[in-house]
Amino acid sequence: MKKVKSVAFNVSDPTEYALYRYAAENKYFSTYVKRLIQRDMENGQKVDFNKYMKGFEHYKEDNNNES
Repeated sequence: MKKVKSVAFNVSDPTEYALYRYAAENKYFSTYVKRLIQRDMENGQKVDFNKYMKGFEHYKEDNNNES
């Protein structure tokens, strides 16, 4: 039996936008999330958010223009 959990990203928030961009780099999102949880259980791993914050303002502007 499988259990399904969904993840939503508020891309209007800079931190969540960075999380979304980072997660999108993984071909298999579900597997990635499971391994991330495993890593967290085993002591975690630090990530540089600044790399994924780049482009946020551009993304935000593009989405505001669509409204």
